[in-house]
Amino acid sequence: MKKLVVSVIVAFLALNTVPAQADTKVKVLNSSKISTKTGLVSITVSGLPAEHGIYISQCMGIDKGKTEPAACNPAKASKLWVSNVTADQKMGAKKGNGKLSIKVDKYFKDGDCIHTKCIIYVTNDHNATDKTFYQAIPFKFGGINLF
Repeated sequence: MKKLVVSVIVAFLALNTVPAQADTKVKVLNSSKISTKTGLVSITVSGLPAEHGIYISQCMGIDKGKTEPAACNPAKASKLWVSNVTADQKMGAKKGNGKLSIKVDKYFKDGDCIHTKCIIYVTNDHNATDKTFYQAIPFKFGGINLF
């Protein structure tokens, strides 16, 4: 009987255990109307893992059959490292609470966000053991949607 109870409890815990990155949510607050003048994107982050952070970048959309974008904006202002790990913050990561922002460009090396699809691309940072987590959040400038 004890083995049955222990087995049921272990099975229940296994079914209800969700990897930390599954809880991580990145929301772009102005994804459908980014200013063509400032390019500022307002972002909120919730559910960051305790042991690592995430990277947020402006990239081209992910082509069908691919798992990563072909090109991302190399400008420092279009990238963000977000982590609640103190050691990461000492190296430049931003805290994951409150409103964050990055600057996206209409055009960048190998990128055209006016005539093609662009995304805010979110991945686990270099401290994560699981590199499979990503979010691809589409955005457009000032209501322009040509695709």
